[in-house]
Amino acid sequence: MQIHLIEETKIQMSDFEEDVIEISVETEAHYFGAMPMFVASLGRCTFAVLESYSMRLDLPVHDITMELSWEYGSKPTRISDIEMDISWPELPDKRVKAVERAAHLCTIHNTINQCVDIVTKVNAE
Repeated sequence: MQIHLIEETKIQMSDFEEDVIEISVETEAHYFGAMPMFVASLGRCTFAVLESYSMRLDLPVHDITMELSWEYGSKPTRISDIEMDISWPELPDKRVKAVERAAHLCTIHNTINQCVDIVTKVNAE
């Protein structure tokens, strides 16, 4: 899988079927840290759903690419908005709306859309 950090808050993903994850940045000023990794996990999870969907339709998925961008919110500091643009050249036009619905079925989508209780424990031993 290829993950390219285009801007501080935008990544492009492709080659999802590759076993090796390659990460690149547009400039050395960009850093692939926790926030791009979080957004990339949404893209990878969505691809898994699309890949499953493609098997029923016998469509190739090798040419799927995604651009994901996000905005930050405050109080508390967080990612407030994510936009995911999926390009699937082999997808028939009549399937676009169905794929948009399917994309929202990934586990990460469902997790983000619900509140998650987080328990943090620190041990000094």
